[in-house]
Amino acid sequence: MKDCLVYFFTGFLDSGKTSFICSWTSEDNFSDKKIVVLATEEGEEEYTPEKLGRDDVIVITVEPDEVDKALMFDIEKKHKPDVIFMEWNGSVSPSEFFEKVDVPRRWALAAALVIVDASTYSEYYRNMQTIFADYYRYCDNVIFNRVDPEVNNIPKLRGSVKSLNPGMNITFLGNDNEMIDIGDHLPYDLKNNPCVIDPDDFGLFYTDALDNVERYNGKVVTLVGQAVVFREFKGRAFALQRQAYTCCADDIGQINLLCFHEHGSGFPVGQWLKVTGRIRYFEDKQRDGSPIAVPCIEVDDYAITSKPENEIIYFS
Repeated sequence: MKDCLVYFFTGFLDSGKTSFICSWTSEDNFSDKKIVVLATEEGEEEYTPEKLGRDDVIVITVEPDEVDKALMFDIEKKHKPDVIFMEWNGSVSPSEFFEKVDVPRRWALAAALVIVDASTYSEYYRNMQTIFADYYRYCDNVIFNRVDPEVNNIPKLRGSVKSLNPGMNITFLGNDNEMIDIGDHLPYDLKNNPCVIDPDDFGLFYTDALDNVERYNGKVVTLVGQAVVFREFKGRAFALQRQAYTCCADDIGQINLLCFHEHGSGFPVGQWLKVTGRIRYFEDKQRDGSPIAVPCIEVDDYAITSKPENEIIYFS
């Protein structure tokens, strides 16, 4: 029997989950599929045949704590769906589904998406960072909708996600529902040689460089960070390190930008350095074992400098 494709949607109430699901059910590639929508919250927008674009979609509404193995296998037995769109209650961690609920063997996760209303994101993120951290750890796609480039700091939106999940796919949609290119909204100009990255933008630079190899590869930049030496590089490289708040005030991670430069015993370990060099990439592994291109610097020059006013980076 063919796989049943599961599309998992989460995000806070009124973020646009229902609208996105309705826009997908009417697409041509689902036209001949038997679809079940499993909703675990009721927002202002309802699932109607008019909005779904068809009258044969099976809509099941339950509470999050009713989503269990018995329900999953009951849906499989009664409906034998080809596609399931799950609208997960955004106030409940996705771990409550992914870690605790068994599903039929033929069900395959096609995508796990977070839908975010950019107009309210800063307030929600500031007050509920732990739940956003779970969103970004369990999902593989984020869609920021209702983005106003004049109001929303797009690189910082991206950085708040990438600090927790570097491999996350991120899409920005404007109020007209058209895609926005983040390259048009960077706080620095990569055409400059060197491109000077403000110390407060170190995290934004790093997370955007992770996602845009062609944009950054070969560019010359100047950055500030704290010099750290790792024994395994045997004097052939060091790292520019910055501390970063990744999801909340008590959760501080590290960003280490590898810098290739031969050095000896007199190297200023622990000092703040201003480094100029050319961006290159090397291949590393993500947590799931998949490859990722990681930026590094071929150092042309460095000098000791004063520590920045803000030693710890924020992504929002």
